[in-house]
Amino acid sequence: MEAADVLDAIDPREALTVLGPSKAKNRGGHAEETGTVWPEPMLRARAGILAKSKVESGGLRPAWQRYSGNFYRNVGGALGEAAEHGRTLILSGGYGILRADEPISYYDRKLRLTDWPPGVLADAVLGEARRIGATQAVTFVSASADYAKLARRIPWDIEALLVTIEFHGGGAQVEVPRRLAQAFSAWWRRSPSDYPAGMVVEELG
Repeated sequence: MEAADVLDAIDPREALTVLGPSKAKNRGGHAEETGTVWPEPMLRARAGILAKSKVESGGLRPAWQRYSGNFYRNVGGALGEAAEHGRTLILSGGYGILRADEPISYYDRKLRLTDWPPGVLADAVLGEARRIGATQAVTFVSASADYAKLARRIPWDIEALLVTIEFHGGGAQVEVPRRLAQAFSAWWRRSPSDYPAGMVVEELG
């Protein structure tokens, strides 16, 4: 089966979707704190990481609106729809695992798996899949970053796919997230003819 067929067989409105963050972020914000509940081990680890990170007190934004890198600039309206649908997570160097609509501060920290206690992030992702009743999960991230390593380390007990981009030309820092955005948007819109060149779909669970 072609990569596009494997991905297109999963209903984006039923699956758990996992996305990466971006270094570029929007400052400020007026969102209200929601008291989002996560497992205590992740909340403790998150507090410790944020205490060692650059975090600004200029207001909160929903996570999907905090990031402004190339993925987020190119993804269009699909991400807002997915965030509203309530089955999308965003991986974060400062916060670990975020629900897409979870209000967060501006921060500056890259994800390093060694910062986090073993199993804490994986447990949070799997716990979210159970909470929403998802039997499938799809992660869209760069192949070379710790985000993809995390997706591969999770002991998935549901069907799980990792979508990355194979790209060897110049300007990869722009082109890879742009194509990931195209892949996500095409999947969400159920428009497989719009999947980008170089899309790789890896079966994880």
